[in-house]
Amino acid sequence: MEWKVFPTGISELDSMLGGGLLDDSVLLVTYDMHSFGWVLAVKVFKSLVDRNGFGVVTNYSLPYSLLAKYAGLAGFTLDDAGREGRLAIIDVFGAVNNVKIDRPYVFYPSGLDASTFLPKMVDTYYRILEHLGDRKPIGITIGIDGFASLFDEETVIRLFRRNMIMKERAKFTEERKRPINIMLLNKDRVSKSFISWISHYSEHIIDFEPTRKPGLERIIVRKSLLPEFEPSTAEFVYSQGEIKIRNIERV
Repeated sequence: MEWKVFPTGISELDSMLGGGLLDDSVLLVTYDMHSFGWVLAVKVFKSLVDRNGFGVVTNYSLPYSLLAKYAGLAGFTLDDAGREGRLAIIDVFGAVNNVKIDRPYVFYPSGLDASTFLPKMVDTYYRILEHLGDRKPIGITIGIDGFASLFDEETVIRLFRRNMIMKERAKFTEERKRPINIMLLNKDRVSKSFISWISHYSEHIIDFEPTRKPGLERIIVRKSLLPEFEPSTAEFVYSQGEIKIRNIERV
């Protein structure tokens, strides 16, 4: 079987994943409330967007101004990327809470509830794809725990299943570039059962665990469906907006 793989832009992480990220895959990044693991996710997203990607940010968790600050800490300026036509934002948080800004690259699906959520999100996504051109869609979800707070966890899991079915059908009926999606998940905000289901639907899983030293975490690549993958751990260091992955150990 031929595997199409996209490097993350971080050589140490690619080594731990078995080469990079599979095409048309989900990378799940899990962490606790004090973690800087989300910075790694944003840097991977930025790297893929910078290499002929088109970014799609789905925001469930933060007001836009705070979302921009978090992105800036990881070296990614949302407004610049949006104005340059390299990114669009589906601001579910803003739509649900009626806190909206006037940006042509920020989209607000209206009237969201459990029964209309998928059709309205898909309609918004397809409007965004009109700007794709020959670029590859790169998605990042901030965060899945915020999605779970909109509805109950069981409802979100059912929506994920329905979305998986829709995506699978689209593979055989639509000629378009398939996305790579990065999902952020704060483990402190959801149940273990919810994490288990979301993990089940993810081709790659990176987990962060705390240490006693601030800024130093343990990064664990728990899953990758690439044939060269070996489970591994390493030290993850965050300082002044930059990250380092060092002392990789194969399990």
